[in-house]
Amino acid sequence: MMNNILSDASRRAREMFVNFSDILKKDVCSIDGVSIGKIWDISAKLGETYPKAEDLIIFKGFIKKTYASLPWSLIESIDDEIILKAKADDVRFSPSMNEYEFLLRRDILDQQVVDTYNHKVRRVNDVHLLHVDRDLVIAHVDIGIRGLIRRLDMEKAFDFIVRLINNKAAYLKREDLVSWKFVQPVSLNASGMTMKLAFPQKQLMSIPAADLGEMIFDLNPNQRIALFRTLDIKTKARVFESLEFEEQKAILKELDKKEIAQIVTHMSSDEATDLLERLPSSTVKNLLILIETARAKKLSTLLGYSSDSAGGLMTTEFVAISENMTVEAAIEYIRNHTKEVDTVPYIYIVDDKNHLRGATTIRKLLFADPKETISKTAFPKTLSVHLHDGMKEVAYIMDKYKVSAIPVVDEDKVLNGLITMDDVLSQVISIAWRKRSRVDRGI
Repeated sequence: MMNNILSDASRRAREMFVNFSDILKKDVCSIDGVSIGKIWDISAKLGETYPKAEDLIIFKGFIKKTYASLPWSLIESIDDEIILKAKADDVRFSPSMNEYEFLLRRDILDQQVVDTYNHKVRRVNDVHLLHVDRDLVIAHVDIGIRGLIRRLDMEKAFDFIVRLINNKAAYLKREDLVSWKFVQPVSLNASGMTMKLAFPQKQLMSIPAADLGEMIFDLNPNQRIALFRTLDIKTKARVFESLEFEEQKAILKELDKKEIAQIVTHMSSDEATDLLERLPSSTVKNLLILIETARAKKLSTLLGYSSDSAGGLMTTEFVAISENMTVEAAIEYIRNHTKEVDTVPYIYIVDDKNHLRGATTIRKLLFADPKETISKTAFPKTLSVHLHDGMKEVAYIMDKYKVSAIPVVDEDKVLNGLITMDDVLSQVISIAWRKRSRVDRGI
């Protein structure tokens, strides 16, 4: 008995779902049984987690098609055929279709979508719809081979062949569906090359920059730049930093100088410097004019150092606190003033002229007496490298003392920047790839 109940429940659940490709094959009939035409498309309104069907677009004719748009409220049933609540004479056809923001056939079927759950770009073979309380709701997109076979009306024949070969094949049971709430259509507004967003931008922002960069380059060039432009400026900078230079160049070709300047402004200093060093000097001069004065001055200074020197490797984004500040005040300062700093491996202690006096960590501050000065928490030895020290020397010191970051000072011991292990590794990997490329080319 229990098995029968479960079987009935499973059958009813399956009946609640319908494939868009199956709907497209159905005839449309009036309430008085007259065949009116075939389904062309279904419109839905973006912005909801699971959008509802709004209009049914039907057509008749083959050489000269005519179209009619009907609100979904006029649909009586969608079983073997689509039955309308209206009579045939009430349906008005015209040579052109109404304008719609979003259509299933036009904007989803056979199109690429961004799967924000699995961080991939997918091609849609079918759309899985939920039919409940007379409403039709977009539930999933079908990205599997079964969806494509179903579209071609070969599902029964193909299933029969697969069963003959292997009746336990995964193909017979597996449905490759992605929930609509994780789907970002990448359909474009042709006139403005802008992209329609189906959900809050924060879902794209939550994707790791490296994954988002890969997804962007899985799209065609027009879709690529359109998706990139939908991102907020901080996410653009984050994604841009994750790209190889050739990929960065492909993006830069599509942006104007003002957009590029905004991205450079929000990149970390070392990443921005690496980029500017590879661009033509005329382009760099034009960009620096558009960048906020203090930031432009800082980048200009960094550009004056060799890319494999401490000055060229360093970032100017670090935390420096006066040696006279109490531990309690230092913790409050860090809480309020370091939101834009990606990592805070060490806190550097400086005097009133910004000379490096020592280094400490957040952990040491948390376990210190709140009323003590921060200088009391400093490590016994103050490590640093000089602006013109080479990468090998920087790497040697970091390895010798097992530190994840090291400060960069000038000849007067004034703190200028910070080098992290990531900066050194990036440079080492870059050199290794260039050497490998030369070997591959037989140079």
